[in-house]
Amino acid sequence: MKRIWLCAALVAGILLLTGYGTHRVRSFAGEVAACLDAAEQALEGGDLPAAHQAVLEGAALCRAMRQDSVLYLRTEDFLELEVSLRAAACHLTENAQEEALGELGRAAVQADSLDWLTRRWL
Repeated sequence: MKRIWLCAALVAGILLLTGYGTHRVRSFAGEVAACLDAAEQALEGGDLPAAHQAVLEGAALCRAMRQDSVLYLRTEDFLELEVSLRAAACHLTENAQEEALGELGRAAVQADSLDWLTRRWL
């Protein structure tokens, strides 16, 4: 009987951890999407410092998520997203807006794929 309760407790723990991880990734994807939208709007308006700030905020979110979630989430996805955002920031410092828009588009696709992964059934 104790083994059954132990198995049930393990399953409940796994389900709770899965739900928590899913919630964290969904909220992270929403925050990064907001940063990407702000950066794209700032680029369209010609405000490079605001776009640079929004991109750096998104990269900081990626770094924090990667460091805080290393035990229960795959960190490669967050690392790739952070690299794209940092590359966009470098392009913005060099005043290369087209390249920065390309990196922002790549980062948006990666953020969407992270969000999509949390919404699929295993």
